[in-house]
Amino acid sequence: MKNKVVVENTLTPYIEHLKSAGYDVHTLYKNSNLKNITSDQYKAVVVSGLDNLGYREGDSNNPPVPIIEAKGSTPQEVQNIIENKLE
Repeated sequence: MKNKVVVENTLTPYIEHLKSAGYDVHTLYKNSNLKNITSDQYKAVVVSGLDNLGYREGDSNNPPVPIIEAKGSTPQEVQNIIENKLE
């Protein structure tokens, strides 16, 4: 079974890299559907920056999966972070 991840739609190199690594990538549009992630079916959410999220830390609507900030990381580094969280 493929691991599912959600990636912000502006992060094209990350989307392409994760797809080529075998991930089932779903797209997040401007964080507007972040509240719709209510189960742990996804292994991670990758966003451009945590400051762009539009939710407060500790908000009860947080998705129940790790949120990974891509800013300052290569697509391979983000993949490594996801895989380390899966262990």
